[in-house]
Amino acid sequence: MTSPPDPSNQAPWLVPWCDARVLHVDSRVLVVDKPSGLPVHGGNIALAEDVVTRLAAWLTARGEASYLAVHQRLDQGTSGVLFLLRDAELNKAVSEEMEAHRSERRYLAVVSGASAILDKRGSQLFEDRLLTKKAHGQIRVELSPRGKPARTRCRVLKRVGRRALLELYPETGRTHQLRVQLASRGFPILGDTVYGGEPASRLLLHCQSLSLASLDLHAEAPTPELFSDALSAEPADAHDDSPQHSMPRGNALGRCLDDALSRRWPLRESCDALRLVHEYGDGLPGVSADAYGKWVALSVYTPEALEQAPFIADHLLARGFAGIYLKQRVRADLRRKDQQELAPNAVFRGEPAPADLHVREGQLSFLVDPTDGLSTGLFIDQRDNRARVLGSAANLRVLNLFSYTCSFSVAAAVGGARETVSVDLSGRYLAWGEQNLVLNGVAGPQQRLLKADAADYLRRAKKRGESFELIILDPPSFGSHGKKSFSIQRDYKALASDALSLLAPGGRLLAVTNHRKTSLERFQRWLEEAALEARCQIASLRPSPTPHDCPPWTAAESGQRGARANQAISPTKAVWLTRH
Repeated sequence: MTSPPDPSNQAPWLVPWCDARVLHVDSRVLVVDKPSGLPVHGGNIALAEDVVTRLAAWLTARGEASYLAVHQRLDQGTSGVLFLLRDAELNKAVSEEMEAHRSERRYLAVVSGASAILDKRGSQLFEDRLLTKKAHGQIRVELSPRGKPARTRCRVLKRVGRRALLELYPETGRTHQLRVQLASRGFPILGDTVYGGEPASRLLLHCQSLSLASLDLHAEAPTPELFSDALSAEPADAHDDSPQHSMPRGNALGRCLDDALSRRWPLRESCDALRLVHEYGDGLPGVSADAYGKWVALSVYTPEALEQAPFIADHLLARGFAGIYLKQRVRADLRRKDQQELAPNAVFRGEPAPADLHVREGQLSFLVDPTDGLSTGLFIDQRDNRARVLGSAANLRVLNLFSYTCSFSVAAAVGGARETVSVDLSGRYLAWGEQNLVLNGVAGPQQRLLKADAADYLRRAKKRGESFELIILDPPSFGSHGKKSFSIQRDYKALASDALSLLAPGGRLLAVTNHRKTSLERFQRWLEEAALEARCQIASLRPSPTPHDCPPWTAAESGQRGARANQAISPTKAVWLTRH
């Protein structure tokens, strides 16, 4: 059994807050440029992902008092100027100023619509009454005579086609005020999935400046480059597979990378194998980066991303990483590509990784090799599912198909499974899996490693009348062996049906695919149809949430067909199916 994580071993590149996002700090007040995607307070308490908790940790690391009082709130998707009081004696004066709406706040928003209001010159005053409703834990605001008064001054700064950049001065501070007032007039903010906005990588609403007389304070936050890009971009075409926004460059790229590292701060104590950058989810299309301790596998999917690879690698080295390995992930038949050209064994920047590199993941440890072509030995995006397997495998018989280096089998064995069966065509990866079992102190005859074709194994096991309480089915999107080939779209349903025929009553199947253009809805439909073919009655069918370091993006951004443009998706889909 491996030792628990050592807090003294925390990664120095994972910081609670980026210094570049601190606009002003003194004994009275802390003013920051909040990134989009972080809640001011609340959120996932276990991950401590909110701004207040992060800034308190940032102050503590500086040896300063961590007291912070919130008098201003920005929606989770809104970026820009946010102030927090550090002196409790100032709370009364600041509270009175905020309640009297004497503070001045200037927002910028990119909207779309054909409303005649957007053609008017000069400032306009929007006056409405807004009513807040809560249902199923969600907040939605609507216009209603029973609502509270809301006033906003608006001016059009620039118009390009159906899109416009607006300057907004809210004179009241109602929940979702700007979003609802704009949407109700026919020009919702881009990225506002709640109120009908066009698809975007984030909510394009930004608090650009704030003035507080009681503190004699004026602060400004730079406008994100994405705003100007979105203003001139054409609306996303549902049939267009190309990226829907370009990659930032120079200082903006460095800032995006630092923001991504900061977002991973909550994972600092639980693991040292994590995804540092997750493409569109971090505003960096065509780029993903996985950390394995102090070494990084940098994957690029587009020519633009490849061009920026040296900058990204050097930036990560400057943040404390030891070495960077480059992986070019061409979306094509890789049998026709030179693996050494796509993923050289040699380190791209920095120092080479040791031959016996292993990483920790909660209670687990795994051997990894960033020089192993396009793979590394561990799929980081399945970390949370491995934890679920570990927590539920006690006394179960577990089948791990397409087991690769047997990480799920290790999790099940550490979790107390009475037997694990790992099936893979590669003897090399099974030997790697045996090393992982030894590393975690669970190797033995109860952990069976079988070199076999998964489909053939399932047919033979079915004839033998075998049964398992937990089955993991995670095949590659495409594969070939001799004259046989495998395709997710063609073969997954039949494979799932055979697997379900081996699932014991009350047992669970973890079904996974990383085929990007297969939507979650289609994937679930395959499983439902497979269950019918296997005469297996489903008790529940639940998608697995994406891990903290793999934030989802929209279908329009990824070019995924058959999904709603604003729908949040992940390139990897995982579903837990429970049998009656």
